[in-house]
Amino acid sequence: MKRIIIGILLCLLFALCLLGCDSGGSSIIGTWKITECTVDGEPLVDMNDCYFYFYEDNTGKKVILDELQFTYEYSYDGVTCVLYNITYDDGTVEAGSYSEMQVKGDTMTITANESGVTEVVTLKRQKNP
Repeated sequence: MKRIIIGILLCLLFALCLLGCDSGGSSIIGTWKITECTVDGEPLVDMNDCYFYFYEDNTGKKVILDELQFTYEYSYDGVTCVLYNITYDDGTVEAGSYSEMQVKGDTMTITANESGVTEVVTLKRQKNP
C-alpha cells in the first residue's frame, strides 16, 4: 500500500513539474523592446527606442521613436517566430521576407545574415501595466 501511495505522489509531482516548466513555448503576444544590437560582433551604441508588438491575430508592428516602421504577419511554433508580409507605411511589401527569432522566456534573439554582415538583436518582453 505504501508503494502505491509513493507511486501516486511521484506521478503527481512529475505532472506538476511538467506544468510548471517553461519549455520556451510561452506566448509572445505583447510588447518587446530591443535592448541590444551587434553588427559583426560590434555593439551598437546610442540606439533609439524600438518596439515590436505581437497581437493575438498573428499580426504585429515595429515602432521606432513612436513612429511606425512596418507591419507584419507572423507564425510562432513555441520556439521560433517568423515574420513575413512585412509592409512599410508607404505600402511597399517585402514579399517572402522574414526574420527567424529564437524565443526563450522573456528574451527574444534575432540573428540576421545579409550581404556578409551578421546582425544579432536582443529584445526583452515589456511588462504590461
